[in-house]
Amino acid sequence: MYVCSIGKAKVRKQLGLAVITQHQIPSLYIHIPFCISKCIYCDFNSIVTKSQMVDEYLTAIEQELQSTTGKHSFRTVFIGGGTPTALNETQLDRLLNMIAKHVDVPSLKEYTIEVNPGTLSNEKAVIMKNNHVDRISIGIQSFNDRYLKLLGRIHSANEAKDIYFNLREKGFKNISIDLIYGYPAQAINEWKKDLRECCKLDTEHISAYCLTYEQGTPIVEMTDSGTLNKLNEEEELKMYEFTNDFLCDNDYNHYEISNFAKRGKECLHNTVYWENREYIGIGAGAFSYVNGERYCNIKSVKEYISSSRSKKRLICFSEKLPQKQRASEILIMALRMTSGISKKEFTQRSGFDLNELFEKQLNNLTQAGLINFDDERVRLTRKGLSVADSVMMEFV
Repeated sequence: MYVCSIGKAKVRKQLGLAVITQHQIPSLYIHIPFCISKCIYCDFNSIVTKSQMVDEYLTAIEQELQSTTGKHSFRTVFIGGGTPTALNETQLDRLLNMIAKHVDVPSLKEYTIEVNPGTLSNEKAVIMKNNHVDRISIGIQSFNDRYLKLLGRIHSANEAKDIYFNLREKGFKNISIDLIYGYPAQAINEWKKDLRECCKLDTEHISAYCLTYEQGTPIVEMTDSGTLNKLNEEEELKMYEFTNDFLCDNDYNHYEISNFAKRGKECLHNTVYWENREYIGIGAGAFSYVNGERYCNIKSVKEYISSSRSKKRLICFSEKLPQKQRASEILIMALRMTSGISKKEFTQRSGFDLNELFEKQLNNLTQAGLINFDDERVRLTRKGLSVADSVMMEFV
């Protein structure tokens, strides 16, 4: 079932994969690129489901799992997409069983799968529970049917609530809900209602994202043609600031720019990314970061399957940043967290003194009221959080 350490390295090299030494890597991400339909704002690596291709894809990722993971002591596994629950019951069970063959699932601190309310049956919920999945991330996006229809979502607000309660009945005690705000013509009171509906459910975690307009997506075509008009930035900012206040007042910890959690329910997996720590990505277009090297698999699902079948190279891109660039990346990612990063930790992980490397930027941003920088830590201020992208660009 498992390739020995020497053999595994040879297989990894033949497949064009990075040879990963046997040391603890915190997290494993598995990409399922299939959806029932594409939302108008989505630029993720996803395609509309085709059953035969799904089966072929599962075979390919099982091969990559076998040649990559060994028996690493992962702390978290995250199955994302796409829509993992677009798989049928047999395919979902196969996926979770193959993961269990290559990962010590009972020892995981967190095992997450993304769910679309329009694709989750009662049988799939049981399969997930029986396979030790303990955290569900539901892409609800809105409790307003008008905006769900605008986005091209395949569920209604009531269906999303029904799925949530069904998951509770199955015994899931750690559920995250994704919400989006900043729709064209959205009123702030409509967003406030969404947040209130979400808090009524008493979910453990909420991700609240402002709608983004990515080139090549249908929503950009619609705004370019004048079919839709973007909400102005002032209204988006009001919604963001209300979100911070409202969720904090309802016992959620604002621990990352767009993420809020009940005490102890912060997403361990995503925190690995924000702390710029190591992870392995499996599947088409998945990124990995190991031994200071970041690499990415072939994005095309068809090419990924074909390359796996013919034992060709799966990696299409890799880079190992110079030490100073890596230090910049450590700081930029840490600033996404409201806790920021301590000077001591920055030096331990980067090899640089924070003051010496970024003295000018830190002084300017402190004077502008965008960061707090004291003897211990650097973190974004409330004002800085609202313009985080601009602040982070100062350290590039």
